[in-house]
Order: sequence, then C-alpha cells, then structure tokens
Amino acid sequence: MTLTRKELDTEWRTMFLRCKDPEAAKAEILTLFSEEPDDEHQWTEQDIYEQSRKIIRKYE
Repeated sequence: MTLTRKELDTEWRTMFLRCKDPEAAKAEILTLFSEEPDDEHQWTEQDIYEQSRKIIRKYE
C-alpha cells in the first residue's frame, strides 16, 4: 500500500485536525510512504497509520 496526496487530504484528513503544520507533516509522510520499500515488501495500512501518527505528533 502506498499513499497519495489526495488520500491524505480526503481519507486521512482527520489525523491532521490538531496538527499545527499539516503541510510539513504531509510532506514527511509522503516522502516515506509514496513508494513501497522495495520490490518484495509492501507497506501495510497499520504501518502507515502508526508511523504517520508519530510524525503528526511531532507537529502538534
């Protein structure tokens, strides 16, 4: 699973409600999750959720 900017702005938007700098958080998340780690592995939704939550928490 990968993420796109559109998904962050629509499906995942509630995660950014308390975020003081959502654009910086989104940029960091997209840097990590816009591509799969390699050909043999895929991000799971839980991977993305947990790591995104940690990134967003830095910007609260």
